[in-house]
Amino acid sequence: MASAKNMVLAGDYSGCRIFRISATCAYISGTMKKIEDVRFCPETVVRYEVLTDDVIRSGNSLLLTGALDPCCLNNLKLRASAAMQSKGIYTLVVKFRDDKRSLIEVDEKIYMAIARRMNAD
Repeated sequence: MASAKNMVLAGDYSGCRIFRISATCAYISGTMKKIEDVRFCPETVVRYEVLTDDVIRSGNSLLLTGALDPCCLNNLKLRASAAMQSKGIYTLVVKFRDDKRSLIEVDEKIYMAIARRMNAD
């Protein structure tokens, strides 16, 4: 069975790992990059989107626009497919309050922690 990378694939914080502490707390670990950990919460995240085939094909993602090199889109289409989501692997685009953007791949547990925390308030 395929497993998610649980890391930032592109953009700011690229290469950093993503961890889940509890059912409502997930964060980007900045230890390897010598930066502070970044939590997924309404205080730090402006918006996030789950990428699907339709979002990529239509080009309607405001978060994705200008964030990625066009040559990455083919690889991204494979990652954002419905088949991957059915396996519990989610690809998200996140915009932070400090205008940083990241493309992340997470498993279902981390995705649910992010969604619960962002929708709690």
